[in-house]
Amino acid sequence: MLVSHRKHFIFTKTTKTAVTSIESYFEPYCMADGEWQKSHLRDEYVSEFGIIGYRGPDPSNSTFYHHLSAMEIRDLIGEDIWNSYFKFTVIRNPFDKLISAFWFFEDYHQSQKKKYGYIKRINTFVKTQILDRGMPIERVKGKTEIERFRSWIRKGGPLFVRKGGPIIDRNKYLIDEQECIDYFIRFENLYEGIKNVCDRLSIPFEPSRIPEFKKGIRSHKIPILDYYDDDTEQIVRKIYAWELKRFGYDLPK
Repeated sequence: MLVSHRKHFIFTKTTKTAVTSIESYFEPYCMADGEWQKSHLRDEYVSEFGIIGYRGPDPSNSTFYHHLSAMEIRDLIGEDIWNSYFKFTVIRNPFDKLISAFWFFEDYHQSQKKKYGYIKRINTFVKTQILDRGMPIERVKGKTEIERFRSWIRKGGPLFVRKGGPIIDRNKYLIDEQECIDYFIRFENLYEGIKNVCDRLSIPFEPSRIPEFKKGIRSHKIPILDYYDDDTEQIVRKIYAWELKRFGYDLPK
């Protein structure tokens, strides 16, 4: 999340929407001129120029950190600043977003399993595959990536990920069930959205300066439609009914 006192904007950080790249692009306007350096991870930064939320694996010691809700940011900075600053975020088609999330968590889970010793591998197999206990990403079954993705959806993957956070961003753009964001960048039109924000804030639009983080985890060879069957499609429609209606998203045909 970002707060710029220089340019009077607030950025709330959603999940699996290229937000780290966008966050990095706008970070310089939350610091003094010449102070910024590109970094995937980031310590909490607070100064007269702005605020950059902690970006890393453990935000427990930070007041400001990456995925704070809109209400939390408002309460921390005060209503005067919140109401007067331009607020923006990023949205993405839930059907696409969940595939990206699954690939990310699956990749992380498989990398962790490689570190297990023999006894832990056996105990983990019994717990997750026989007793069906643990996080959804640990309990998925299937030989193909599509089978494993559908299993993850059925086991509640969208509602529970590592450290307990659901893959739902409603609290980043709603306060008391009311929209609180001035502009939504659409993931599928990322550069256009960033340019529109830059124009609004009188910031130069420099596409070459938009970094790419977390690239290469997901394969894009399989069409989005092929990941879903009737059951998993209806699960997603139920969970993301508000987003599908508000932003006009649907399962690509």
